[in-house]
Amino acid sequence: MSYLNKAAMRSKTGFWPNNRGTILGIAAFAVVIAIVPFTASSSMMNIAVFSMIFALPAIGLSLLMGLAGQVSLGQAAFFAIGAYTHAILLQKFEMPGPVAAVGGVVAAMLAALLVGLPMLRLRGHYLALATLGLGFIVMIAVREWEFTGRTTGIYGYGRPEVFGIPIDNNGLFFWFVAPFVLIGLVLALNLTRSRAGRALSAVNDSELAAESLGVNTYALRVKVFTLSAGFAGLGGVFYAYQVQIVSPQVAEFHVSVELLLMVVIGGLGSVWGAVAGAFIVELLSEGLRDLIPAIIPGATGEVQLIGYGLVLILVIILLPGGLYQVVKTAWAAITRRRADAAAKPSPAETADGGSGDVPTRAFGGLPGEPPAGASLDEATDAAASAPRIPTVSTPVAAGEPILVVSGLTKRYGGVVAVDGVNLTVPAGQIMGLIGPNGAGKTTCFNMITGAIAPTSGTVRFLGEEIQGRKPHVGAEAGLTRTFQNLQVFSSTDVVGNVYMGRYRKGRAGILRGMFGLQGREQYAHEEIARDILDSMRLGDVAGLAAGDLPFGRQRMMEVCRALAAEPALLLLDEPMAGLSGSERELLAQLLRALRDAGLTIVLVEHDVAQVMALADSVAVLDDGVLIAHGDPESVRNDPAVIVAYLGTDAEEAEAELKELEEHA
Repeated sequence: MSYLNKAAMRSKTGFWPNNRGTILGIAAFAVVIAIVPFTASSSMMNIAVFSMIFALPAIGLSLLMGLAGQVSLGQAAFFAIGAYTHAILLQKFEMPGPVAAVGGVVAAMLAALLVGLPMLRLRGHYLALATLGLGFIVMIAVREWEFTGRTTGIYGYGRPEVFGIPIDNNGLFFWFVAPFVLIGLVLALNLTRSRAGRALSAVNDSELAAESLGVNTYALRVKVFTLSAGFAGLGGVFYAYQVQIVSPQVAEFHVSVELLLMVVIGGLGSVWGAVAGAFIVELLSEGLRDLIPAIIPGATGEVQLIGYGLVLILVIILLPGGLYQVVKTAWAAITRRRADAAAKPSPAETADGGSGDVPTRAFGGLPGEPPAGASLDEATDAAASAPRIPTVSTPVAAGEPILVVSGLTKRYGGVVAVDGVNLTVPAGQIMGLIGPNGAGKTTCFNMITGAIAPTSGTVRFLGEEIQGRKPHVGAEAGLTRTFQNLQVFSSTDVVGNVYMGRYRKGRAGILRGMFGLQGREQYAHEEIARDILDSMRLGDVAGLAAGDLPFGRQRMMEVCRALAAEPALLLLDEPMAGLSGSERELLAQLLRALRDAGLTIVLVEHDVAQVMALADSVAVLDDGVLIAHGDPESVRNDPAVIVAYLGTDAEEAEAELKELEEHA
């Protein structure tokens, strides 16, 4: 049965998530929405309405910060743009409410797109400062611009109506805004589990590894930044309706602080947490309005920020993961206790002679080892059995150049790390790239894959120059790599890491992900990822957290992830480092099988004997200079190579070679 057919049998597509826990949570939330107006007091109803309004920008900020890893202090700017645009279209242009609302959301998204294109090239605190500056710009602009009413603001527009019913009290307004929050929640949850959502999480873990698998991180971040602004703009629309006046206060810094606090209290990366955080902060805000003046007589306005600041500090110190982490930890403890109780034998079983111990695993020791009762010969046969190989892409005829490196040079000031390297890699072969420590092997890999730009020289892959371009450019064309220093996506499990290798084979974007229209594609790629893990004896750990695996197994997982991309050219940077003897043999067999199937491999490895046994040709670097290139036998006997590895001079090396030949 094909992967697509198996996926079709398992998957469901559509708007609503197919996770039972998520569906139950949404259903419970809908019930709460239905009964709140009948049970809450007038003051609590006011808090509930503003919680719903601010939940929308909080959801957007949660996606931006928790999923994309981008710190923004300017969410209030897009909230204000949505509110002002909506109010202006209603009051000055007398547009229908729905048209004005769409205009507010679109204006916020367009503003985010325009400012995001340059700003999202920044990282970390630089981006945070840039978005903070944006907030001040919007606040000053609306305060000083006559069209926006300056300090007076925009007012004089009517309340919304639904089917002729005016939304003129908090209970009706709560029901008016709550469905949009519910829909936004579902869209955001779908996105977090989608191809784009997984890619964003991977970028958050290791941007370089994600780009090396074909993820255009910059474009993806711009899209999420724009989407986040859309949520904020929609919140601004409802705010304008509720307060009936939009003034510069809506763009002030304390609004951004409130939104940030909502996300942090709820837990970064948790969409549910953003909604819970919105309610908690609004409840806290009401309390601080009474508490701060009582502690500091006459304190009003921005002095309230003292309270927010203290709460933010306490949450970061005491609950760095927010409510989401508390709930997650508690649920894990409950699940673990249930599992322990289920594994514990009953008194009757113990009386029948059971040991009372938890049954042993089907595989002893580390996951993937032979069964505990297997003989040594059976274990050897299991390790020696040839792995099943994934699909191999062969766009170039065997023996034709697939990668051509010309004059590749990298200088760091006065230090030359790589000096004028020329290499041609024929398709369908394994090329070994060896050399002493510091010879420039990984630097070459980084320049070939786009991780760093060369000082000079060209890299042509499949006839196209790719030097100096981002790693995703080469990856999309079929160039994939592993890393000397492991790059693990720690936010997901083992199968999730290998699934990311399928990214360039997928087509579902953010919109399809939000509307849940990618089920067949997603499950098909998960099936392929599991099959690759099975072939490398990692199937029994597919559901474990990737960061919990031993180092050697993480190394094998990274190789599986690269193979999942079905590359035309695979660059392996010390893939055997940290592997056991049986794992090395398994990987060596896999590489031979892939080569025989037509895959081109460039292999950097310190185990020279293994390289010589695997490679069809070997290139040797020393101090950034290519000193030898040819078949393994000629390279092994090259005096310059012996000098590089043994530290002798050329004459001594030639003498040793002659002596060896005479003895032979």
